[in-house]
Amino acid sequence: MSEKYVIAHDMGTSADKAILVTVTGKIIDSAKKHYPLYHPKPNYAEQDPLDWWDAVCETTREVIQKTSIDPKDIVGMTFSTQTQNVVALDKDGNPVRNAISWLDGRSADIIREKFWKKPRVMGYNIFRLPKFLIKTGGAPGTTGKDQIGKILWMKYNEPELFAKTKKFIDAKDFIIYKLTGSMVTSVDIAVIWWFLDTRKNKNVWDVKLCKYAEITPDQLSEVKPSAAIAGYVTKEASVKTGLLEGTPIVNGAGDLASAALGSAAIDEGELHISLGTSGWVAGHFSKRKIDLAHYTGCIGSAYPDKYYLGMAHQETAGICLEWLKNKILYHEEILKEEWHRANLYEIMDELAVKAGPGANGLMFTPWMFGERCPLDDEHVRAGLYNVSLDHSREHLVRAVFEGIAFNTRWAMETLENLYSKVEQLNIIGGGAKSDIWCQIFADILNRKINRVSDPQQAGARGIALLASMTLGYIQSFNDIKKHISIDKTFYPDPTKRDLYDKLFVNFKNIYKNNKRWYKRMNKNRSSSQL
Repeated sequence: MSEKYVIAHDMGTSADKAILVTVTGKIIDSAKKHYPLYHPKPNYAEQDPLDWWDAVCETTREVIQKTSIDPKDIVGMTFSTQTQNVVALDKDGNPVRNAISWLDGRSADIIREKFWKKPRVMGYNIFRLPKFLIKTGGAPGTTGKDQIGKILWMKYNEPELFAKTKKFIDAKDFIIYKLTGSMVTSVDIAVIWWFLDTRKNKNVWDVKLCKYAEITPDQLSEVKPSAAIAGYVTKEASVKTGLLEGTPIVNGAGDLASAALGSAAIDEGELHISLGTSGWVAGHFSKRKIDLAHYTGCIGSAYPDKYYLGMAHQETAGICLEWLKNKILYHEEILKEEWHRANLYEIMDELAVKAGPGANGLMFTPWMFGERCPLDDEHVRAGLYNVSLDHSREHLVRAVFEGIAFNTRWAMETLENLYSKVEQLNIIGGGAKSDIWCQIFADILNRKINRVSDPQQAGARGIALLASMTLGYIQSFNDIKKHISIDKTFYPDPTKRDLYDKLFVNFKNIYKNNKRWYKRMNKNRSSSQL
């Protein structure tokens, strides 16, 4: 019998990657295509949904061609995707405008002044907040980055387009629609749209919560578990993708829930760190809890019958390194020649090692596009602190590595305070490929850090294994971790404990001492036109 495969798409903010995976989790090959992120105004972030669709079609065809796999041996396709985008479709299923990205904060003023209107506690209307907490287990934040604010922004600023919109869906839902003709979302994504009644896992859109965004449940996708079959490849989609007509499309999940599967930290209370474009600390829990002050709480998991996904999400993590690479260390070829390295990230690793712990007193805060956890503040921005003439590029690189780790420690503490402390965390994402960064995380968090094999592919592997379970090749959810290995473990260095504990206190004080200044500096940059 020939080997069987699943194609898992890792559809992120900057690119889509199609990954061919055996039904037992072995990665065979991949294909990647980038697409743009537009910033038409300060604090705006948009993408063209058709760019996503073109990328999915192209990468699917390419990975099939590269591997010479017979499409009949591809038993299904699934997705791990960015979430909290708003894709507005007309009656014919065509986008009426660019998708409003999860990074977009244009509706902050609408959320604060019109949605979370007075009387307030911690920025939330005291009458509306309990309705959300009781039904959804959480609530839209105050930064304008949730769907309710984005939909209301369309109503107030683009009334003609709002009137034309028949469906509001997310990125993954749009691709599934293009593949199958079905408009289906997964529980994990539906939960963080904050319209879903999750009590006793009923997971249905709530009419009253939808009214707050001036929409009705029939304008949203059908909600199904991540492991459900969402539909089957149509004839038209078969031509575009190279898949056989009728190939099952397994619903899949957002990148957060998918990564949780691929981290192998899937038992009760286990935690993982993700270091991608954004970052987070998360784990599976059977009891739902929330910390609104730090925007930490539980969302739907890829296994909603048993677990919630406890989440402390950070807006910018690995993208800070991209900024450093593209905007600061821009003499790339000179650096490669100087260091005799072909990869700039390897050079950054060596620079970080050269700088040593503490970066000679230089500190970096990684809040480059506002922050959710642990701050929930759309005005905050990144910064370099304590710069002096004796600092050089190696200190800058080290400070960025350490700043992201300090922010992760702060986020981890909010999650541990809700539940209990852990002795170790698994780590995934592109940033986890760096040995020195993994060691910095171990030292700053004072926890053992286990790096998952092929950490950059963790989300795709995790959701592919879930699809394998759906299609009958893996027996149960808990068997998924049997097919994921740890490639290296990093232990905290006790000699760095005192230094990093003191620096962590100072890191938190930077925000405390400058919170009002951030608001004064960035209020106009964050405001939207009502």
